[in-house]
Amino acid sequence: MATIRSSIPHEDRTATEPLKFLPGQWLDTFIPGLRKAGGFTITSIPAEARPSSHSPPYVELAIQKSSNPPAQWLWRPQEEIIGSQIVVRVGGSFVWPPPRLDVTKIDRLVLVAGGVGIKPREIHFIYMTRVAPSSGDIDPQTILFLPRLMDLVAAIADPINITLSLFLTGAAAEGAATDDRGIIEHGKLPNRTFGRRVTEADLVRAIDGYKAPVYGPEHDRQGTVCYVCGPPRMTDEFVGFLGKLQGMSEERVLCEKWW
Repeated sequence: MATIRSSIPHEDRTATEPLKFLPGQWLDTFIPGLRKAGGFTITSIPAEARPSSHSPPYVELAIQKSSNPPAQWLWRPQEEIIGSQIVVRVGGSFVWPPPRLDVTKIDRLVLVAGGVGIKPREIHFIYMTRVAPSSGDIDPQTILFLPRLMDLVAAIADPINITLSLFLTGAAAEGAATDDRGIIEHGKLPNRTFGRRVTEADLVRAIDGYKAPVYGPEHDRQGTVCYVCGPPRMTDEFVGFLGKLQGMSEERVLCEKWW
């Protein structure tokens, strides 16, 4: 059997190919002159990485301004880095659709986040984050990705099957006005915004779609899949709790341990 090897470097041969990835993956970014790659979460959708008649292809990354050398390079002024050639590699298995699960049998998806085609009938977002201390009002624009999530929920306009619950911690949240249910009253925040941490009862309500049981948990939860992403302690606690709930199973509670 003959093997033919191209003399053209892999980077050059694949430079014009559309970047292929799944929702939830990250991008290893190799910067010129730096030995270690930077891994950054992809925050755009796969379709936006493909050329179209109305938009050039692009990939959006979540890059925190920090002392990390690749992040520092990417935070330089645009005029200093535009046109530079970098090498990227897609990574990560914490993706949608979930590996090893039949997506045709999923009818409820619960996404739990903390810190910074065929689709399910229901999606319930649970987002917990800390609000920076401030003498003024809570500014939704300072909460990472919140405006985008709110726009998504509003565009779908299905409050029964698509929900967004926001849990805020920190001094600013604790001092906010709440009603008798503990919901923060704020016209620019989601209707389900709480000034506290997520509890096990909150998780159960989301797993059940904020509805009364019909046939019991063994039946009602068999099409439910949950993704958990956040700090180590929160992730371990939530995954352990959700995987042991009646009607749930460990293979339908997905998480990614990046620490």
